[in-house]
Amino acid sequence: MKRTIFILTLLFLLESCAYSSLKPDTFDRDSVQRISNVLYGEVVSLKKVSIEGSTTPGTIVGGLVGAAAGSEISNSKPESEIGAVLGGAIGATLGGNLSKSIQTSEGIQLTINMDDGRTISVVQEVGTYNFIIGDLVEVITTKGKTRVSPSGIR
Repeated sequence: MKRTIFILTLLFLLESCAYSSLKPDTFDRDSVQRISNVLYGEVVSLKKVSIEGSTTPGTIVGGLVGAAAGSEISNSKPESEIGAVLGGAIGATLGGNLSKSIQTSEGIQLTINMDDGRTISVVQEVGTYNFIIGDLVEVITTKGKTRVSPSGIR
C-alpha cells in the first residue's frame, strides 16, 4: 500500500511539472517548422493577470491516493469502502488545489489595435520582453494558439 501511494505521489509531481509554457518566447515541439499566420499591431493597453493551473492531474492522483489510504482505515469491508470514498473525495480536493497552485503563473493581457482595424486581446505568460504601450508587435497564430512578440520594427 505504501509503495502504491509513493508511486502515485511521484506521478502527480511529475505530471504537475509537465505543462506547456505559455511564454511568447517559448515554443512547443509541435509548433516548430510550421507555417504561422502573422499580423501586426500596436499595444494600446496592458494588464497584469494570473494564469491558473490545471486541477485535473492533481484531482485524479489525489483521489486515487486518498481512496487507497482511506480503504486501509479498517479491516471491515463496509468501513473500508466508506473510508475509500471519503479519502478519495478529500484527496481529490486537496490534490486539485495543490495542482492548481503549483501551476499558476504570472501573465499579461495585451490589448492591441491591429493594422486591419480590429482591436484584439491576448493573454499570455510573462516572458523576457517587457511590453509598453505603443510597442509595435507581431501577433502570431499557430495551430489555433496566438502569442504576441515584439515586431522588431521601430
